[in-house]
Amino acid sequence: MFAYLFAWLIYIAASLGLLWVYKKGIAHYLPQALQPILLVLAACILLTPWPIDSTTWVPAPAIVATMFHAMSGFGVTALKSLFPILAVSTIACFAAWFINRKQST
Repeated sequence: MFAYLFAWLIYIAASLGLLWVYKKGIAHYLPQALQPILLVLAACILLTPWPIDSTTWVPAPAIVATMFHAMSGFGVTALKSLFPILAVSTIACFAAWFINRKQST
């Protein structure tokens, strides 16, 4: 279990590093309106957890679970593991839009 938690810490650090690289380097080349939206979407895709196995709730990144299920040939299960990413992304983008809307008026 210690190795599992250590792997999660490494994954979260790497994901935050990728988000930092986007924010400091790549975002400057994109239009100002798209920068926060893409940051929120990337964070949702990288950091949403979902269980790999249906018998135990050991969470893994949902994108990894989706790829695992898709490569295993489980199409419906891959779509089920993609759903939390879509749900979190929709809620986060709506919240970012609402906050941005309030700030612009």
